[in-house]
Amino acid sequence: MKRVKMSSLVRGDIVLTTTTAAVSKAIRWGTKSDISHALVCVQHGSVIDATSEGVHARNVQRLFFEDECALHVFRLKAGLRPDQAEQICQFVRQRIGCEYSTREAVRAAVGGSNQWTRKQFCSRLVAQAYASAGIKLVANPNYCAPADLAESNLLAAVSGAVESVSDEEADRWAAHMDLTEAMRSAINAVLEGARKKDKGIQTFEDIVPYLIQHPADDAYFVDLLTRSGYLTVWQLNTERNRWQYEDALLAELPKEECENYCRGTLKDEEAGPHRYVINRSAFRGLSHQYNLDSFSLLFDLYDLLAGEHRHRVMVARRWLEANGLVEPAIDIVFRPHSPEWFSAMDQWDPVKAAMTRFIVNDAGRDDVCSVCGDEPAADYRLEKALRPAGGPDTLRLCDECVEIRKNMGEPFEII
Repeated sequence: MKRVKMSSLVRGDIVLTTTTAAVSKAIRWGTKSDISHALVCVQHGSVIDATSEGVHARNVQRLFFEDECALHVFRLKAGLRPDQAEQICQFVRQRIGCEYSTREAVRAAVGGSNQWTRKQFCSRLVAQAYASAGIKLVANPNYCAPADLAESNLLAAVSGAVESVSDEEADRWAAHMDLTEAMRSAINAVLEGARKKDKGIQTFEDIVPYLIQHPADDAYFVDLLTRSGYLTVWQLNTERNRWQYEDALLAELPKEECENYCRGTLKDEEAGPHRYVINRSAFRGLSHQYNLDSFSLLFDLYDLLAGEHRHRVMVARRWLEANGLVEPAIDIVFRPHSPEWFSAMDQWDPVKAAMTRFIVNDAGRDDVCSVCGDEPAADYRLEKALRPAGGPDTLRLCDECVEIRKNMGEPFEII
């Protein structure tokens, strides 16, 4: 058995492989190639592909291949700029849940077509993702086969990207629940229910405009989100992988394994705001603009997930710092109403950012209270234990607003 070596992957890498299944043999025969499937790496240990289940994320450590099966990792020869890698990952993530199109996948192997749907198949997903970042890997990103990607003159094979896996290790993985499978099931349950209302819905993003246009279906989607398990599936990870959230448990792991995990976790952070923070911001605005319980539920979910993710990152960083492997993190304090403060607040809480901009503009000065516009006002920071998982933890407050916030359970300290 073998698999892709997780430590060899970087965001945007393309994994090309095959299986011993009959459909795989048919694709390889039709394209005269040793490969039949394509996946793209989106972060440390996570890949996304399109299969009969639809477009979904998978844990690369759990993807095992028979020794006789081809397994390659390809990377852009010129290298991806950070913004290109981010665009590619964002593209495939936005297609999570899309239905698979067997008919169009077959067409790709026999010459393609001038028309295509929003549905996906593996090589189309990868080629379109790269095209969205301005990189045309193949002549026709809408209709291409995995073999076309392998033959792209823009890509080069990554050496040493495959490792052997013992039967014992494969059995150990098989004995544990696949958390990505649980998430796939929850996502598909929501989207299957959504398509009963509108067959044109392909992704979670499609649900937003549908609900805005059909607010009477809000209760239906609240029930759907609840019954599907989508709102609680995250608990499986925190329950099973407590070591990611507790310093003492993390320290019990073998040092090499621990270092690889912690470095990978911090490396993912370098790519920019985590998707939980982005989704939190989006549903914060939607729940404020539209009085829909579905949007409020999703805001609460991503608010919680952003906090859990931030905690996991902090635990990983503390282990690296304690072992002298990284420099201690610099505590960044955003000065209220500065350009940096507004930029961060736009990303974390666009509603609060918009309200404070209005207050400052209306006052014609920025030394007023962030909440009510009164003055005098001073700069405050939330006490450490209550600082948010992302975004600014500072406000410019008048004495009355400081007291109100304290009574609301948000004690601030002057800075």
